[in-house]
Amino acid sequence: MKFQNCICKLFCLLFLFGSCQKEESIISSDSGYQITNSNITFNSKTIQLIGANTFHVFGAGSADMNSWNLDIAREFIGNVKETPLTGNPIQDNNGKYIYSLQNIVDENRKQNKISWICAFGWDGNSSTLFTGKSPGNTLWWNDYKTKLRSWAIQFKDQNDVWIEVWNEPYRYDRTDGYTDAIWLQYMNELTAIIRDTGNKNIVVIPCAEQGQDESVLINKGSVFLNGKTNILFDIHAYEKWLLDTPTNINNRLNALKQSNLPIIFGETAPMNAGVLMNPSPFLNLIYERGISVCAWVWKKDESDQDALMTRDGLPNNINNNNWGTTFKNLAIKTRNPKP
Repeated sequence: MKFQNCICKLFCLLFLFGSCQKEESIISSDSGYQITNSNITFNSKTIQLIGANTFHVFGAGSADMNSWNLDIAREFIGNVKETPLTGNPIQDNNGKYIYSLQNIVDENRKQNKISWICAFGWDGNSSTLFTGKSPGNTLWWNDYKTKLRSWAIQFKDQNDVWIEVWNEPYRYDRTDGYTDAIWLQYMNELTAIIRDTGNKNIVVIPCAEQGQDESVLINKGSVFLNGKTNILFDIHAYEKWLLDTPTNINNRLNALKQSNLPIIFGETAPMNAGVLMNPSPFLNLIYERGISVCAWVWKKDESDQDALMTRDGLPNNINNNNWGTTFKNLAIKTRNPKP
């Protein structure tokens, strides 16, 4: 009987060991969000994502995005200096109540949304917005790097949190002394800050000319990617894209594809610098290519031509080429990933 008991125990141990190995294998294949070659993948499967830029820092909670089938909340962080990492909402120096980053992420996660955190401004004032500025020339450069590091540490074990290192750097007309070498230098420095914390999540890198110029990716993208993983390039589609011809847009997208560059369009909308545009031809092209995109902006305000909704929560189609309905119709479509 003792011998039989020993055999039984040995069999059970072998069975449990095998089960553990199998479970370990399953866990290791559950890789979450990754960049594979030029594709965004989830658990090793290529995906297409549709999202919107959001203001959850002023009121966390993304359940209302479900009816539009949105996958990503690209979070506007306009007061990097004061926005807390964790805890309850605080009142900032501008008198606004702002939610903690972890609270925003937790609420998005409940709704199965990716949280794409992006630094839009330093202290909540229009004069310190990041757009159009050269990172290293700002007064808050060193302080910002400290904040970025704290973000990376906080979210390094939360795979559904992506961090974009800067929103729309450098002037649209390059009159600030911009060169692609300067872009490469600062994007390398900002990426290193995140990676040095052990954070392996997707890091989002903006283009030049306030986000609209992809030529820097053609020129320096492969060099930048060398030795790095989980990098996604963010292009913003306003005048330099929406006023271009479909043929030219296709050619530009082909050049990015041929360079094996992982891209997402982090912003697009019908109004930017006082010119009303029609995003529909552009959106149709990128949908068919399986490219991911986020709209500007998830907001209930029909007086804002870029707002996706009216105050009543209906699609906002007022003086904006039916922007609300156009983007909602895109978002509710079955995703069309292209491996």
